[in-house]
Amino acid sequence: MTKIVKLASLSAAALLSASLLGGCTTDQTARDMAQQAMDAAKSAQACCDANTERLDRMYQKIMSK
Repeated sequence: MTKIVKLASLSAAALLSASLLGGCTTDQTARDMAQQAMDAAKSAQACCDANTERLDRMYQKIMSK
C-alpha cells in the first residue's frame, strides 16, 4: 500500500505544479515538467516493484527449505 501512496503523492505533486503554472505563458513548460515528474514516479515505482518481486522470490525460496 505504501508504494501506491508514494506514486499517488508524486502524481498529485506533478498535477499541482502543472495547475499552478497553468495560467502562465509557460504552459507547455509546466506540462513538460509535470510529465517529467510523472515519468520519474513511474520509473521509481517500477524499480520498487522489481525489488519487491525479487525479495519475495528470495523469501519464498528460503521458506521452502
